[in-house]
Amino acid sequence: MVVDGMYELRSREEFIRAVKGNEVVFIEYYVPGDRDSENLSAALKNLEEGADPRILFCRVNVAEHSWLPESWRRAPCVEVYYMGERVFEHYGSLSTVDLNLQALRRGVRSVFRGLNVNLRV
Repeated sequence: MVVDGMYELRSREEFIRAVKGNEVVFIEYYVPGDRDSENLSAALKNLEEGADPRILFCRVNVAEHSWLPESWRRAPCVEVYYMGERVFEHYGSLSTVDLNLQALRRGVRSVFRGLNVNLRV
């Protein structure tokens, strides 16, 4: 299901297909109605607007899915997968959307440089 341009992952199978079937995947873990989750979500949506179209952006409602391991229930959180492997994590939310956007963009760009991945974020 697509929500606000991002795919809402609803099962472990969808999660695995997304991560294994795409070169680069951003996954946002969020709690609906949580201010920090909304703040980080807004930053990720801004990042998605200018990102390379080959990047898949997904989200998971941690309050709704029992299939998530307990360690993945720390929301808000963004994970980035490259070729099926987790290469970046950002836990928590900074005070503004702009600060979250800067932190995500800088962190992911740094990781991509190290992996010689040439995608716009």
